[in-house]
Formats: sequence, structure tokens, C-alpha cells
Amino acid sequence: MVKAWKDRPREESYNFNPAFLSSLMSDFVREFCKAKAEACPITYVYLFPALSLHRQTRSRFPSRTITSLYEWIQDNEDVLVDLPRRSRALLPLLRDGAKFAIYQQVLEFGEEHRLVVGPKKGHFTPALLRTMSSDVNEAVAATRFLASGLRNQDQRPRSFQDGE
Repeated sequence: MVKAWKDRPREESYNFNPAFLSSLMSDFVREFCKAKAEACPITYVYLFPALSLHRQTRSRFPSRTITSLYEWIQDNEDVLVDLPRRSRALLPLLRDGAKFAIYQQVLEFGEEHRLVVGPKKGHFTPALLRTMSSDVNEAVAATRFLASGLRNQDQRPRSFQDGE
């Protein structure tokens, strides 16, 4: 049985409510589509929050997107050990956020069940971010960073490309 938002723990209802997660998803999809020039696979919007909302993980992100995802994973395996548990714990909350985003037309389904930005705005504006805590600002920045950094994610690690 799904709990009403007013009956959930304060931290969960404030930090993981559908409107907040919808905006985070909107930012991710918008940045991904801009960086990659294609629609965003729906699976990504269920994976990235377990990385960007987790302070210890996002503090280890590289400073530039030139670092490949493969290299970062190899260098940071320890922070990823708990990723499956975090992803499963966020799943019901992310479903609510995704449903909210689709209902509000912030996100839409494109071809091949990929997500695109909808006609309504739902992303975090600079004015809104100025009113938010540093933790929220860091999570939003990490979300945008992940989305733009995934433009190279289809590439194999250099060692495989070189035949090693």
C-alpha cells in the first residue's frame, strides 16, 4: 500500500517528493538531449538519482566530462558497491516523480520509448536554485553533469579499442 505524502517521513516528503524528482528528471533529460542530440533512454532517469543524490558518490565525480564513465567506475568502485540497494530504495519514489512529470507534460515519450522534454517547463531555474540549500544545488549540478557526461558513454574503454 502506498503511503500518502503527508504520512511519510519529513525528509522523504521534502527531499523526494514527485515535484522535486520530476524537476530533477527534467534537468537530466534536457541536458542529455542537448549533449547527445537524441532522446534519453528511460532507464537512465531511474539510475542517475542513486548517483547524484548520494553525497559521497557525487563528491567523487570528476571535474570535467572528458573522463570516461568506464574510467570513473574503475577508479571509484567502492562508492558503487551500494548502488543497487540505493537504486531499489529510490524506485517507488522515482516512479511517482516520472508519473508526475508525464502528467504535468514536463516529460514526454519519444520514439522507442525514450524520454524528451515536454512543452511545460519543469527544470530548476537559476532563481529557484538561489532559494535552495547547497545540498540541493549540488545534486542538481551533479545531475546535469551526469547527463552531459553520458554523451561519450557508448564508447568502449581505450584499452579495448587498442586491442589490449
